[in-house]
Amino acid sequence: MSYTSVRRMCERIQRETEFEEKVTPIRFRTTVLTDLYNQTKDIKLAQQAAGHTTSAMTLKYYVKGREDVSNAAAAIANVYTSEEEICQ
Repeated sequence: MSYTSVRRMCERIQRETEFEEKVTPIRFRTTVLTDLYNQTKDIKLAQQAAGHTTSAMTLKYYVKGREDVSNAAAAIANVYTSEEEICQ
């Protein structure tokens, strides 16, 4: 794809999803590769889609962070649930 095609695609994605921040090609690539891995749990598939020579490179740059976010969200939910029960 040409630079102009990619830029237009990112602008369209931003507009259609009503995402407030700018959607850049690298941000889009990161999201797609991370989503691919999260859905399949197949690092070799994500590696191939990224065009990386090693799965370590894919793990280092693309497939990270989301589990930590969900773990953090669960921890916060547990704290607030416990506080609500105490307050009642």
